Amino acid sequence: MTFKKGIQLVAVVCAMAALVWLLGRIGWPTIVGAIKSVGWGGAAVLCALSLTETILDGAALCTVVGTRLRTTFAVLVNSAGSTLNLILPWESGEILKTGLLHAHFGSKDAISGTLIWNYIFKLSRPAVSALTAVLAWILCREVNAFTMGIVLAANLCAFLPYGVLRLLIQYGAAEGLVKVLKLIPGIRRHPSHWVELARNIDHEVRQFWHQRPAAYLKVFVYQAIARTTGWLSIYAGFKFLGLPYGFAQATLVYATMNVAEYVIAILPARVGVSEGTAFFAFKFLGLDPTAGVILYVILRARTIAVNGVLTPFAFLNWKGKEAS
Repeated sequence: MTFKKGIQLVAVVCAMAALVWLLGRIGWPTIVGAIKSVGWGGAAVLCALSLTETILDGAALCTVVGTRLRTTFAVLVNSAGSTLNLILPWESGEILKTGLLHAHFGSKDAISGTLIWNYIFKLSRPAVSALTAVLAWILCREVNAFTMGIVLAANLCAFLPYGVLRLLIQYGAAEGLVKVLKLIPGIRRHPSHWVELARNIDHEVRQFWHQRPAAYLKVFVYQAIARTTGWLSIYAGFKFLGLPYGFAQATLVYATMNVAEYVIAILPARVGVSEGTAFFAFKFLGLDPTAGVILYVILRARTIAVNGVLTPFAFLNWKGKEAS
């Protein structure tokens, strides 16, 4: 086992242990009761929202790659990537998505397609989150100014990854990475066509807006609508769990947890971390932290269930099938 894998394993075990401890403090009868209160109807609604998110993100990926990518396969590829991102840190799912696309479209389209999708995602996600933060500021008058100010400032900072990625792409990140790899001892030297491939990828990502503005906006809209399903899921979860919170609190929680995910993304574990973060986020917002943990455990379970069903189909042989 490599050192990196060892760190990840330890982090996952610690995160899971902390989550189990939190759930134990809440009380297993309370958790079971909460799950029962959701019921089959509530579970169906939450799963439908998760499936809608996956389909919209898949449609966005299909728009980036073009008609050669079958819509169904794009949804499955996105589902597989999302499943891995739920478990492993550092956007490991994006590497999996690239690998699945590579088998069908080659390195150039696979890498550029994934890069463009993530490039626009770095803009659409904070845009929706910032909108909810402003809306929460308008609706949640009972929240003190200091707390609301932190939420608003954090959402503004959420645009920084987009700015950094924009600079990297502008200065040829892919080509630069290949050239750096060639200088590292022990790394097999890349032939010249890899440098040319990287240069083409950089050019394609930079020119996507100029050459395909309608597609760019379409991807942005798909991704933005997909993000609102998380917002609606929190609101629906409040209702199904019988919590005394409404649309305003759901908006505030979404704006807060969405920016918290940026911090979670750099940690060497994902499983259990979001649920633990929900405890502190709810407490920070003056809401019931116990309810936050239970809600995010339920939301995590439904996302794993939906994507878990779809993911295996992404590994089937989709070659030769016409685009839908």
